[in-house]
Amino acid sequence: MLLAGHFVECWRHPLEIYMSDAFLTPAPGAKAAKLCGILAIVFALTCVGFPIAIVLGIVALVQQAKAKRLAKAEPQTYLPVPATGLVTGIIGLVLPVLMLPFVGIVSAIAIPALLGQRERAREMAVQAMVEAARKQAEVIVADLHAKAPGQVPSQDAVIQALSRDPGIQAFKNPYNPSAPAFKRGREGVPGTVTVYPDMEEVDGVTTWSIKFRGIIRRGGQEHSIEAEVITHTQEKVHGRTEDGWEVVQPPVEAPTPAAPAPAPN
Repeated sequence: MLLAGHFVECWRHPLEIYMSDAFLTPAPGAKAAKLCGILAIVFALTCVGFPIAIVLGIVALVQQAKAKRLAKAEPQTYLPVPATGLVTGIIGLVLPVLMLPFVGIVSAIAIPALLGQRERAREMAVQAMVEAARKQAEVIVADLHAKAPGQVPSQDAVIQALSRDPGIQAFKNPYNPSAPAFKRGREGVPGTVTVYPDMEEVDGVTTWSIKFRGIIRRGGQEHSIEAEVITHTQEKVHGRTEDGWEVVQPPVEAPTPAAPAPAPN
């Protein structure tokens, strides 16, 4: 009888066990451990939140230990603590260490490529500004020729008209937005398009032009992109013939080298 009574007392219906567990609550810290562990894994996978992932992993382990201690001390009040917080916390701590070599390799490849792409984009922007200024100068020179046929257009007038053009004023320096993007002169900073008048004489022909110089930085050194617009040319007159024709200096031809002497037999 005692054995039967003991058996009846020890045996409990599954429904009774379920009803008793339904009144138990999760131990304080169990949900926090799970949440911090999952967030630690997420931040570790982003490759930029390694410090946050390590902190969250540590918090997950601390909260997991706290929850297990309370659940063990008061089993009639708290539910058993699952190992989710422990597993995710450990993964959140280990994953940044495993990802560091991968991040280093990717950075060594990606950072120089990104810097190269940025330099090429800046160079293309300066080249586009030089080309736009050259085309606008051609339009201005053509307008001056149309308004005053037979007159030589002034280089200063062309440069002043360029400086007042709204499209030229909208230029932005791709290297430094606070630096000028278009200025008169020969010297400038990277990202600046300079404009200046020029004159040169070759073989008796004098050429007046407007020259553009776009300054870029490539490989740590400054280079330039150049263009020009010819305003007018003039040949040097050495006199006139009896018929009134102007005599200009003919181009000097290079002397023809003499043929080598045959070798003696």
